[in-house]
Amino acid sequence: MYELRLDFAEHKTAALIEAGRTPTLHLRDFLQRFPARAAAPIPPAWLDLPLRSFRLIPVSLGPLAVQAFSAQPQPAPVPPKPVAVPAYSPHAFPATLTDSEAVARAYATEIGKIGRYLSNDLSVLVVCDKVLAEYIYRHAVAQSNKRPLLESDTESSDQVLLQRDMLTPAVRIAGLSRLLAGIKSDQVLVLRHLDTLAGSGEGALSTDARMLTEVLYRSQESIPTLLGFIDPSLGLPKVLIDRFAVRVELAGLSRDAIPYLLTRAERERFAHFEAETLFKNVSGYNAIQLRNVMRYLLANSQPATPTPRLMALIREFKRGSGDDVEIPDVTFADIGGYEEVKAELFEAIELITGKRPPFSLEGEAEENLLPVVETDAERTRRRKLAPRGFIFHGPPGTGKTLFAKAIANAMNATIQVVSGPEIMDMWVGKSESNLRRLFSIARRNAPAVIFFDEFDSIATQRSGLGEGGNRASNAVVAQLLSEIDGFRPDQDLLVIGTTNRLDIIDEALLRPSRLQPIHIALPDQATRRKIAAIHARGFEAPLLSPDLFDLIAAQSEGFNGDEIRAIFQEIARQIRRGVTITTEVYTQQIEAIRRRRR
Repeated sequence: MYELRLDFAEHKTAALIEAGRTPTLHLRDFLQRFPARAAAPIPPAWLDLPLRSFRLIPVSLGPLAVQAFSAQPQPAPVPPKPVAVPAYSPHAFPATLTDSEAVARAYATEIGKIGRYLSNDLSVLVVCDKVLAEYIYRHAVAQSNKRPLLESDTESSDQVLLQRDMLTPAVRIAGLSRLLAGIKSDQVLVLRHLDTLAGSGEGALSTDARMLTEVLYRSQESIPTLLGFIDPSLGLPKVLIDRFAVRVELAGLSRDAIPYLLTRAERERFAHFEAETLFKNVSGYNAIQLRNVMRYLLANSQPATPTPRLMALIREFKRGSGDDVEIPDVTFADIGGYEEVKAELFEAIELITGKRPPFSLEGEAEENLLPVVETDAERTRRRKLAPRGFIFHGPPGTGKTLFAKAIANAMNATIQVVSGPEIMDMWVGKSESNLRRLFSIARRNAPAVIFFDEFDSIATQRSGLGEGGNRASNAVVAQLLSEIDGFRPDQDLLVIGTTNRLDIIDEALLRPSRLQPIHIALPDQATRRKIAAIHARGFEAPLLSPDLFDLIAAQSEGFNGDEIRAIFQEIARQIRRGVTITTEVYTQQIEAIRRRRR
């Protein structure tokens, strides 16, 4: 296999996808489709070799300093001519696209890496959604010099081939032992279900994990090459992870791959196709999930459908995906007052999404549907300024949950609302597993907001004491930090926590690069008036005089937003009972709430 270093410029992703999809294509034809600059002269004989003969290494050669390579022989060096490039390669938006082709296109770079590692007798552990394993192993092994040996190629002791699901882990592990005993140097043992064989990496090793460890580490004349797969939600004991020389993680999708994962008919569903807009709504999906989304759009829309309608269909698809996510309908217009808090949040939303939110301090604003136009440098600079989350702190009942839902709405995001104590579990490692699952769901449903109520129950300051409770709490905070620091810069994810005790939150979470504290205080008189007006509309309460809201705002000193809502809720009940509503009735309700607060 020859190494070939090429600079494809802006066509790098498209070129690598095509190379992975058509390994039999000759180099000459490939370079005619994707002109590139070579780091060294290419021998003419190479032009008639298939792509599978080469290890393509994309490089950036900077300003033109070498001759631009052409597939046709040149009598003398000539300066490269600028080429007008279409918005997308002609290989984008194919007429048809199978799931296998979609996986090959989406993960061309990673599949190529895995194939090269296997060719060099390096065992590879692939962390990916389980639905991808079958496709990834086929493509990767095909690009290596190995033959696949599957873990299901085992027979029981009576020589009757059983269904894999009927075999106990112990029997399956015994079968692996027989396979490894007879494995050839040109074979790779593919472990598609390594995680279910070994169990999670939490707590002590199970009996099955110990047996599997003995089998995979057994001394042999030559170390067998393995290709293992684990789902990110399941985990694996460290001793088994260490058996693999290389770890490759497939997470979500690349922005550049999006146009190559849609068919022509699916593209035509968009009145105006903008890859960035679609990417923001599917970035956490894998290639198979994206194909399912596009089939859903194809079945539920017409050609030239407006983009907002298609994005709404994607959110509808997410709602039915089985993940415990909510599509919020709360807007900033539903929250009275708090102009300073809103201004801070509007700026944050713009930094995260690259677009101004469809809300202003005056209420709802016209949504900005224009594509974001920014250079890579501008995008990088914006993302450096974007917060990873907020901690809303202040008295209860001040609308912290409403703010979180309004943020998610403005971002066109899903939201998971979780009570902090729900995360904690008595079993060792289970709390961290619960956190990993939450963030995994958020990434899959990005753009996404994770909202932790009673955040202080999982984010208290870590202790140096070695007691069991402290160790468990410290591990949860460490896992939370790891998840927040692991956010992909091209994925819109936000963590929001609420607490009445900011002073006990771990200091590492309060660093400026992580969670930004925002104080949501009890409403002042002007804010109470705006809150009263909103709830009066919501409960269709009678407006007895122009000064009613001023009266309520003046008499409700010290009330939170929830208590102001309770005034109008009780008024609505009184109307239902046939009570005549007067200003005095409002005053009585305010006094009743005040007495309950004492």
